[in-house]
Amino acid sequence: MILFWCCFLFLISDVIAINFTTCYSENQKIICSCDHNQMSCSNHGDKLDFIPKVSNNIEILIFTKNSLNQVTETTFRNLTRSTMSYLSLAGNGIRYISKHTFREFTSLTFLDLSYNVIPVNVEIAFSNLHFRANGSLILNHMNITETNINELFRYLDTNGIETLSLAYNNLEDIDSCDWMNFQSLKILNITGNKLKNMTFKCHTEIEILHADFNNLVSFPNFCLDNNNSTNHWKFETSVPSLRVFSATSNIIGEMPSNVLRCTDGLRELCLTENSFHEINLQFFYKLHTLKLSSIFRYYHGIKPHSHSKILTASIEHLMLQNLSFGMFPTDLGMFEGLHHLKSLDLSYSNLPFSPMASKIVFRSLSNLTKLTLQFVGWKSMPYNIFHLLPNLKTLDLSNNEIAYLSWSRFRYLKYLEEIDLSNNRIFLSGKLSVPSSILSLISLDMSNNTYYCTCEILSFFEELSLNNVTIKHYPEAYICTSPRSMAEKTVTDVECKQHLETIVYTILITVLFVSVFAIFAYKSRYRIRYFIHISRSRHSWKIRKKTAQPLLFDGFVIYSEPDKNWLYDNFLPFLEKQHGYKLCIHDRDFQYGRLIVDNIVENMKNSRKIVLILSESFAESKWCQFEVLLAHERFLEHGPDSLISIKLEEITTFRMTNTLETLIKFATHAVWSEQNKEEFSVRILDCFQVKTDNSDRNNSNRSKHRYSHSHAQKVNVEEDRNQIFSDKFEHLFNEMCSRVDLMSETLCKRMDSLEKTVKSDITFLKNKVDKLETNFTSLQDAIIDSQSTS
Repeated sequence: MILFWCCFLFLISDVIAINFTTCYSENQKIICSCDHNQMSCSNHGDKLDFIPKVSNNIEILIFTKNSLNQVTETTFRNLTRSTMSYLSLAGNGIRYISKHTFREFTSLTFLDLSYNVIPVNVEIAFSNLHFRANGSLILNHMNITETNINELFRYLDTNGIETLSLAYNNLEDIDSCDWMNFQSLKILNITGNKLKNMTFKCHTEIEILHADFNNLVSFPNFCLDNNNSTNHWKFETSVPSLRVFSATSNIIGEMPSNVLRCTDGLRELCLTENSFHEINLQFFYKLHTLKLSSIFRYYHGIKPHSHSKILTASIEHLMLQNLSFGMFPTDLGMFEGLHHLKSLDLSYSNLPFSPMASKIVFRSLSNLTKLTLQFVGWKSMPYNIFHLLPNLKTLDLSNNEIAYLSWSRFRYLKYLEEIDLSNNRIFLSGKLSVPSSILSLISLDMSNNTYYCTCEILSFFEELSLNNVTIKHYPEAYICTSPRSMAEKTVTDVECKQHLETIVYTILITVLFVSVFAIFAYKSRYRIRYFIHISRSRHSWKIRKKTAQPLLFDGFVIYSEPDKNWLYDNFLPFLEKQHGYKLCIHDRDFQYGRLIVDNIVENMKNSRKIVLILSESFAESKWCQFEVLLAHERFLEHGPDSLISIKLEEITTFRMTNTLETLIKFATHAVWSEQNKEEFSVRILDCFQVKTDNSDRNNSNRSKHRYSHSHAQKVNVEEDRNQIFSDKFEHLFNEMCSRVDLMSETLCKRMDSLEKTVKSDITFLKNKVDKLETNFTSLQDAIIDSQSTS
C-alpha cells in the first residue's frame, strides 16, 4: 500500500507539472493557471479586478468570484475575443455592462453571468450578443422576476441558444410565451424559483424542462386549449418535442386522469418529494415509452389503487419509492406485464419479505438489469427472488438491516456486475473465501458495516482487488469495531508484515534444517542401510546358530561386472563342476521381484563362505562396497575363516577403503595368475574343506550342555530386544525418509505459493498504477470534451 500511494503522489505531481502552468502571478502567488487553451482565475475577490494578459490561444476563460463592477470592451483587451468560445463571469459583482461588450465575441457558445445583480443596460448589451450553434446562456441567482424577464430578452439574438438556465431566481409565474422567440431552445431550467403556476399558451419546441424545488400545486397543463373535454383528439399540445419533465420537491397533490393527454412524446417523468396520497397507475397507460423516474419519495406510504397495474409493456425504467404494498394479489402483481422493464427502484417502500409475496412481486421481471431496494427494512436477503432475475447486473441493498451475508444467494446471477451492501449490519470476521460469483464483479460496496479486523479480512479485500474488483469507499469507510486494539482504525491498518516475516523465517530455517539432514542422509545412506541390515543379520545368525539350520550355498561370491567372464570361465567350472560345491551368483541365484539389498542379505545368511573377487573395477563399484560392509560384519561375527578373497589384480591405494584393506589383511586370500593355477586351486580347495574333527565336535557338545535354562532365557530376551530395536530403527528411518520427502514437497509448494503471492502483489501494484494513469487520462479527456461541447 505504501508503494501504491507513493506511485499515486508521483503521478499526481507529474500531471500537475505537465498540464497546469502559471499564467499570471503576483508576489510569487499564483493568480491564474492555464491548461492548454483554458485559463482559470477564481476566488481572489477584490484583489483581482482585471483580466491579465495571456497567450492568444485561450478559448475558455473562467473568471469567477473576483471583482468586475463594470464590464466594457476594454475589460477583455488582453484576450483574443474572436476565438473565445466559453466565458464564465459568475460572482464578480457586475453592475454595468456596456453596449458593445460582446460585439467581438464571434465564436461564443457559453456565457455564464450567474451570481450577479441584473446589470444596468444588460438588455442593450445583449443586442450585440450572438451565439454559435449549441449555445448556452446561464443566468442563475440574479434576482430575475417575471416583470423584467421580457425586458431582459427584448434585443437578444436567440438564434443558436439551445440551453437557457434561470434557476434560483424570483419567478412566481411563467408562460411558454416568455421563450416563444427562442426557436432553437431545447433545454430550459427554472429550478429553485417560487413558481406557483406554469401555463403553456404558446407553442414551443422545448425537449427538456426542469421545474424542481418550486411551489407548484398542480401538474402543468401542456395543452394549448384549456377545454377539459375528454376527447383527446380535440387538443393540441404546446410541447410536441417534450421528452423529459422534472418537478421534484413541489407540493403537487393530485394527478388528474387526463393530465398527460398532451404529452405523447414524453419519455421521462420525475415527480419526487411531492404530496401525493393516492394515485392510480393507470394514468400512464398511454405512454408506451415512458421512463418513470423517482416517483413517490419522502411522504407517507402510498397505496396502489385497487386493481391498478402498469399496462404499458414497453416501460424500461421505473422508480416507485415509498410505496405501501398490501397483501392482496392485485397489489402484489402490479408489475405483471412489464416484460421490458430494465431498472426498478422500490426504495423506502414496505416491501413484503414473505417468500410467497416477494415471489409474486418479482416473477414477471425476468429482463430486469438494475434493482434498487434501499431502506426497505430487510434484515436478511431473501432466498427466492434472485433466481427470477437472471439478467440482473446491478443490485443495491444499501441502508437496510442485513446482518448475515450469504454469497450463495447470488449464484443464479451470472451477469451481476455491481453490488451495494453499504450501511447494513453485516459482520465480517474470520477467514473469508471469495466465491467465484463475486470475483467476476466490477464493483462492490460493503462500507459502513461491522468488521473484526484481522489478516484474513485484509486478505479478503486484497484478493478482490487483485481480481480487478473495485471496492468503493475503501479503505476510509471500512472502520474496525473489534478487536479492541483495532477500534476506530481502518481495515488496511492491520499489520500482517510481522506474521509474514515469521512464516518466511520459519520456512527458511526448516529448509536449512531439512537440507542439512537430507545431505547427511544421502552421504551416509549406505552406512545407514548397513547398520539396519547388520542388526537384522545379528539376530538371524544367532537364531541359525541355535537351531543349526542347513545352509543352501557353500559360498557367496561378490564380484564386479567386468570380472564376470573370469568367474564363469575359471572359477565356477573348477568349484561347481569339478568338486561339487554350490556358489551363489547374483546374476543366476537372486530371486526376481525382491529388492537387491534383501537378496544380498538373505543369500549371505545362507552361505558358508563369502568370496571376494578383488580388482580395480571391484574397488570402484558402489554395490561391491556395500557388500563389503556386510562381509565385514560377517568377518567380525564368525572370524577370518568365513571370508575368502581372490586377488585378480593389484588395487591402487586411493581406491582402497579401510574396510576392504582390513579384510584383505586378515582374511584368507589367494592370488590368481596363469602361471600358478595349481597352487591357486589347492589353496581354494583347502579354504572350502569342512572341519569335522572330533575335538571340535566334543567341545561343541560340551558347550551346549553348559548353558543353563536361565541363561537361555536371557539370550532369548536379548535377541528379542535386538529384534525390536532393529525393527524400530528401520521403521524410524523409513518414516524419517518419507517425512523428508513430504517436507521437501511441502516446502516447494510453499515457496511456489510465496512466489505467486509476491508476483500477484507486484501485479496488483502495476494494475493500480495503470488504472490511475488511465483515470487521469480519462479525466483530462472528459474535461476537454465537456468544455468543447459546452
